[in-house]
Amino acid sequence: MRASASSFVGFSLLAVSLWACGGSQPAASGPEGSGPAAGAAQAAEGNTEAPEAWSDTLSDKQKAVFMKEKVVPRMSKVFQAYNAKEYENFDCKTCHGPQMKEPHEFLPALTMKGGKFTAAEKEPEVVKFMMEKVMPEMASLFGKEVYDPATKQGFGCAGCHDMKME
Repeated sequence: MRASASSFVGFSLLAVSLWACGGSQPAASGPEGSGPAAGAAQAAEGNTEAPEAWSDTLSDKQKAVFMKEKVVPRMSKVFQAYNAKEYENFDCKTCHGPQMKEPHEFLPALTMKGGKFTAAEKEPEVVKFMMEKVMPEMASLFGKEVYDPATKQGFGCAGCHDMKME
């Protein structure tokens, strides 16, 4: 029932409130080639161990290992605690799809109208789940704070979804 789980994740993310809609893909800390994440990336090049920290400077192989060994186990627990039956088979395809696309290419775009997500009224319990569980956990995994609209910094839903404003 992969399509159902993927559809639910996509729809669920539509309901996240405005304050959590910013952010971007996790970025490297500091200039390229500096900082602990970059050092780990350089030291582990070709290594199949998961890096301790996420960085955009990681190789594609390191990013895949990090996602598989760090992100999937933690996020599967988060989603399974929310709905064990729906997410019993949570894996990479839940967010990347069967062709392992970037989440921005697989997950639906989020539409904002009048300062609110268009689906927010339909799934208020999902908003709470995404804001209180998913966003903080993903932000933590990537070494970021949850998106703050005042500073426009941090990890928000735009870290995985395209955003559309109406």
